[in-house]
Amino acid sequence: MFGSTGSGQDVSGQQTFTYEEMKAAVDATHALGKRIAVHSYGPSGARDAVRAGADSVEHATDMDDATIAEMVRRGTFYVPTIDHNRYYAENGDRFGYAPGHRERLEDFIRRNLETTRRAVKAGVRIAMGSDAIFTMFGENTRELGWFVKAGMTPEQAVRTATSNAAALLGQEGSLGTVTPGAHADLVAVEGDPMADIDAVIHGVRWVMKGGVVVLDRTSAH
Repeated sequence: MFGSTGSGQDVSGQQTFTYEEMKAAVDATHALGKRIAVHSYGPSGARDAVRAGADSVEHATDMDDATIAEMVRRGTFYVPTIDHNRYYAENGDRFGYAPGHRERLEDFIRRNLETTRRAVKAGVRIAMGSDAIFTMFGENTRELGWFVKAGMTPEQAVRTATSNAAALLGQEGSLGTVTPGAHADLVAVEGDPMADIDAVIHGVRWVMKGGVVVLDRTSAH
């Protein structure tokens, strides 16, 4: 659900649905046993999404302390998606964005990172997201580097893409864990991501999906 405007060319974050409308959407979604995420570049849409009981808010820059505290109380997930705007900023000319887009996006990234830093410090549950497709699959783990900049340890950052993401999706025990009965989705990297989080981006050497090896670069090393 779109709680505010927001795109590569529009980071104004103007709220698009009222609290009452969001609450109706949340209640209807939960009545069907589903989960609901609310896209909100701006703080007011995020505030009302949290109050309405959304399972997660995406982007949500400039949230105030009261909203962040309410997220902690409710267990609302935050999916910051910082890196996708880096991609927009670097490729905006190719996309035909209006002049000044890079400066606007870089300012938004700075504020997005600061909001994430405050959320991390407060103890908000955070999951990694890519705002696909523009970040492109294979590059989406660049987001983890931003999380380390926001104050997470590398281990905490990895959890946002594994066990935390599984919890957000209601897939605990099936995804995001290496345990009996879970999907055998495994990645081996060259280097130690607990020491250098960028190893999860540049060091991928072996991938197993559902028990089947789909990438093997180990023979070249």
